[in-house]
Amino acid sequence: IAEDTATYPDVLPDVDLKLRAGATGFAQLLVVKTPEAAADPALKNLTYALKSDGVSLQADEHGNMSALNPAGQLVFTAPTPRMWDSTTASAPLAARTAEETGPAADTSEFEPPHGANEAAMPVSIDGDNLRLHPDQDLLTGEKTQYPVYIDPYVDGSRYSWTIAYKKYPNSSFFNGAGWGGSGKTTNEARSGYENETNGLARSYFRMNTKNLWDTNKQVTKSTFRIKNTWSWSCTARKVNLWRTAVIGASTTWNNRPTRREKMDDATDAKGWGSGCPAGNLAFDVTKGAQDAASSKWNSITLELSADNESDVYGWKKFDAKSAVMSTTYNTPPSAPTALDTIPSTKNSKGCGDTAPYGLIGNTDVTLTAKVSDKDGGTVTARFHLWATGHHDDKAGVFFDQTVSVTSGTIAKVKVPKATLSKYLNDANGNFSWKAQASDATAKSDWTPTLGAAGCRFVFDPNRPSTPPAVSSKDFPDSSDGVPTTTGRVRAPGTFTIASGGVKDVAKYQYWTDSDTTKHALTPSATGGSVSVKLTPTTAGTHTLYAQSIDKAGNVSDAATYIFFVFGLEQADQPGDINGDGNPDLWAIDKDEVLHRMYGAGDGTVTDVANEASHSNWKGVRVTHRGDWTGDGYEDLIAARHDDTADADRLWIHPNNGYGFACTDCTEEDGGPRQELTVYDDNNNHWQNADQILAIGDVDGALDYDGDGTPDTPGHPDLLVKQGDQLWLYYATDDNRLDTDHDPVLLGDNTWANTDLFAPGDTNGDGHVDLGARDRTTGDVYVYPGTGDDGLPDLAHGVKVPTTLTTTANPLLTSPGDADHSGAFDLWYTQVTGSGTKLVGHRDPSTGKGTAVEMPADFAPFRTIS
Repeated sequence: IAEDTATYPDVLPDVDLKLRAGATGFAQLLVVKTPEAAADPALKNLTYALKSDGVSLQADEHGNMSALNPAGQLVFTAPTPRMWDSTTASAPLAARTAEETGPAADTSEFEPPHGANEAAMPVSIDGDNLRLHPDQDLLTGEKTQYPVYIDPYVDGSRYSWTIAYKKYPNSSFFNGAGWGGSGKTTNEARSGYENETNGLARSYFRMNTKNLWDTNKQVTKSTFRIKNTWSWSCTARKVNLWRTAVIGASTTWNNRPTRREKMDDATDAKGWGSGCPAGNLAFDVTKGAQDAASSKWNSITLELSADNESDVYGWKKFDAKSAVMSTTYNTPPSAPTALDTIPSTKNSKGCGDTAPYGLIGNTDVTLTAKVSDKDGGTVTARFHLWATGHHDDKAGVFFDQTVSVTSGTIAKVKVPKATLSKYLNDANGNFSWKAQASDATAKSDWTPTLGAAGCRFVFDPNRPSTPPAVSSKDFPDSSDGVPTTTGRVRAPGTFTIASGGVKDVAKYQYWTDSDTTKHALTPSATGGSVSVKLTPTTAGTHTLYAQSIDKAGNVSDAATYIFFVFGLEQADQPGDINGDGNPDLWAIDKDEVLHRMYGAGDGTVTDVANEASHSNWKGVRVTHRGDWTGDGYEDLIAARHDDTADADRLWIHPNNGYGFACTDCTEEDGGPRQELTVYDDNNNHWQNADQILAIGDVDGALDYDGDGTPDTPGHPDLLVKQGDQLWLYYATDDNRLDTDHDPVLLGDNTWANTDLFAPGDTNGDGHVDLGARDRTTGDVYVYPGTGDDGLPDLAHGVKVPTTLTTTANPLLTSPGDADHSGAFDLWYTQVTGSGTKLVGHRDPSTGKGTAVEMPADFAPFRTIS
């Protein structure tokens, strides 16, 4: 063994076998050392035994092989096998001066030397055998120089790019596999012609465009950039960028994708020397990105080719890993929400677009609306106000005003009472209004929508307006913007409600945007103030409403107190649903009620009867590990059958901060559930899935350009077990589970008979691990996450020294480290003589753990997570 190569001498007389391992594949090389060895009949047809697990193998007519998993995804490729002898030749005279001589060529037995006689070998796959047919003229020819090298090569698929090379017109170099010889890969893309080895190349890149499908995204600019690492000289030459048909493992020079349209060109030269150092070339691909978005293409393929393919000065090399398509888009602001007035005229149905309509006394009226843009930044709110029923009359919209605020905050404009009084008689004091949001280039819909009735209130200047005064030191007034200091979620704050100058106030009533129930408070003395403690659970803008009621029962206008809440300083730990630092449990009983059970920190749970939802959870499968909505709270993931669509659908149920799983919550109380989908329907593998498992963040934050700074943050990921197939989905911010990566098929046998659980990082290597129970034997295993991508190593499961059969222990999950001992724990149900109990098994992997039986009856429960 020498470095990455193992040599097996004399596998046939005077024939050695060499094996070389690469980062993504391996190579086998037969070294035929003598003419006598070449005459061996065993070398007329070579047979390699094939053993594959979960893939189907195929070879095209040129000998390029590919291995596909059951979903049709490419797992391995092998370019056309080649053979060559040891003939060498002097290098051709350079077309450049001596000081322009290129870098020395890499030499290795695994690649042909300059001047070698070469041949491609036909390939066939026969059952479990791969058959190669060496070229006998080359193997035994009179001019053949020995040794002769026979080279098959296999490489893992990365779905990104390829080279079409005229010198080897039927050879595939998908993802650089096989370039430069057996066992080699290259990350150097190439374009143009060079006369040192008489090569002509074009390079192709398949770029992901699924994340542009959002119909709300307006693509304004898209640029393809790639680092030009080497040029023939510093003399600028044009390189063209084309959009083409798709590429794959069968792409070769003779099977190049069809050109669709030219995108752009660049005239430059980089990478030869200090006069033109390596650097990026940029190409405008805006039209391609716009077409991909409108046509919902999964990807677009781009070709780099020299403008003049006979001019050596157009020869260029590129860093294939640096290829990136940067797209600038604008998302129109969302339609305004939370429309109201100050004093408040909201009713139980909304902003007053349906009766009963709120009444305002003799005061100025402030129109308010929350405006948001997914792109953030500044949003402009526009308010229209008119006398009800007179929108299209001569007077029409008599109040048209805009104001700019930070996205996600409340915009407000004041309408003077004198202005309202001018139009008082047009509709007996009834006024209607709407709001719209815009950014620099796009506008939202109106709220309420065009054609619908506007928000409405009744203005009575003869009625005194005496709303109570509200204040809070913990959560200061935020009606004019976000204060520099304010409280955080889960932090209680005191709010004081005072009379506002009304001397005979007998009591108050208050409510909030997240709790519309009116709560009564009585001051200790008539006209006195009251205090109330509130604990916000969601970050952002919130509103407290208050009214005073005098001794005669007269109710004041409603005060509107706007305040802002900061989010968590640090996200909750995985598994923790209420922020106390302990992993917790969600469970569904046989009446289809979802419960939340808080971990006690010692491996047990409390408060089994605490309901966690107002919805029905019939037939729903649930899982949790991680924050899916970006608020720092652990969320619940559910697979639920939709009877109308006759399909299983995946949902995120936002956690309100205390384990209540929101289905139809307001935005101010956690928000409604959000659907997890895929861009490509072929990537939906949760139909009739047996189990879903939120495993945690498998791959972590990603650094695409290798500069040491993450380009995207980490996200929790999801496993789906569909029969024997086990799929890994990578989550992203847009709730599409195939935005950046197609799902990965981790395994396709023996998984149907398992129960999965997520124990977290069990060995402290920074990767989350996977747990599984064999339902037949009750054996429990942990599969460690490994490598840069963190994928679980399913071939090396570590057996946990405990046995949990489905008969004795029907339900099983893991909270991670529930007792803070440094080792993972298990929670499972156990059938006993006194009923079914929940057991907390502390540290089972150590062999010294203890099982604690909890007193509550768990017979009514069908699912725990």
